[in-house]
Amino acid sequence: MTDQPGRLLLVDDEPAFCRLAAAWLERAGHRVVVAHDPEQAAARFAETAPEVVLLDLVMPPRLVPEAGLDLIPGFASVPVIVMTAHAEHDLALRAVERGAWDFLGKPVEPELLSFAVARALRVARLRREVAELRAGGGAEDLGLVGRSPVMARLRERIRRLGATSLPLIVLGPTGTGKELVARALHQVSDRRAGPFIAVHCGALPGELLESELFGHIKGAFTGAHRDRPGLVEAAHRGTLFLDEVGEMPPPMQVKLLRFLADGSFLPVGGREMRRAEVRIVAATHRDLEAMVAAGTFREDLFFRLKGFVMRTPALAERADDISLLAAVFLQRVAPGARLTPDALSWLAARDWPGNVRELRAVVETAGALATEGEGVDAALLRFAAGEAEEEQEAPPAGAGPGQLDAAIAALESRMLRQALAETGGNQSEAARRLGISRPGLIKKMARLGLR
Repeated sequence: MTDQPGRLLLVDDEPAFCRLAAAWLERAGHRVVVAHDPEQAAARFAETAPEVVLLDLVMPPRLVPEAGLDLIPGFASVPVIVMTAHAEHDLALRAVERGAWDFLGKPVEPELLSFAVARALRVARLRREVAELRAGGGAEDLGLVGRSPVMARLRERIRRLGATSLPLIVLGPTGTGKELVARALHQVSDRRAGPFIAVHCGALPGELLESELFGHIKGAFTGAHRDRPGLVEAAHRGTLFLDEVGEMPPPMQVKLLRFLADGSFLPVGGREMRRAEVRIVAATHRDLEAMVAAGTFREDLFFRLKGFVMRTPALAERADDISLLAAVFLQRVAPGARLTPDALSWLAARDWPGNVRELRAVVETAGALATEGEGVDAALLRFAAGEAEEEQEAPPAGAGPGQLDAAIAALESRMLRQALAETGGNQSEAARRLGISRPGLIKKMARLGLR
């Protein structure tokens, strides 16, 4: 956690909750600005430049969770902590998909709120430090970590192609950072002041994907209680990133092709064509040419998308970057922690079929499980990767006074580490498996010196 107070924007329509939460946070030294509706929230966000936003989902005038969900993308430049009395799993997933950083159910315990704010502030400041380093450095890395020749060539190609507005396909194995490449292309383009919108084409069925991309009109289908603009419209004058475009169903391929032809689209249930001016960057791990030959991907759409082709390298092609990537990932979850020499050797010797995504998951899980003040060694990395279990610490024979407490603490520590490792560091799920509350888990982690 950070010891420095921060600037917070609290968005909630309940005055009593705002007073209590603001008072608690201000006692910790934070500066809190309050907004009670979406219009006030947008104005306060622009005026005060907060480091973290605390957002209630049920907002006037609609008083439904969608009101708050629609606000999240506008605060995407900072961590957004969503708070709601409707603490449902589906709602949490939708909030995270929109860009939320954390999700707290109401009523919120003050200690848990303080803990979440401290973590969010740490993330916000790390992001700012990285941005400042990039702005001040002579060799900007475009958000792509790595010093290997293959990464240098990739960054150079991004700089050259970013200035164009032609469509582009990013090809590469799963977990190699295709969305990072798309974001880098956006940042070096003349569209960087506009939005960057990402959508995973394989995450939704065709009917929902059409509504997500092109929007819908009130009454278009059951549950369409209002007009809703799509992501194409939201990306106007910016970049639309279509991740895993190879998963797009054939009927949607036809609709996308029409949009690429002249920028026009028809919302679901609509009768009037609309227009949007966006740059399309598509990505996939599939072989689109083989799919075209097999008849599962439209040839005309393939050539529309294929203005340029970029390829993201597998981690095996940039093995020299593994130690640097691991150090960066570790600092995100455990600032000040270090990788021991045997950990670096294990990282370099291991195959990474999941590429950078797998490396990040293993290192960040190990960092979350690391004991305060100790290095992350090969044994902990193997445990985080699921390759071996830590040896159970047993009390010595003839245990005397005080040794029982130490043995219990060692057992508790092992159980907490194992639950966190099995859930990928998800504290809420780990607490559920252990049969305790999330605040209780956090307190135990603090007492045992676990991150």
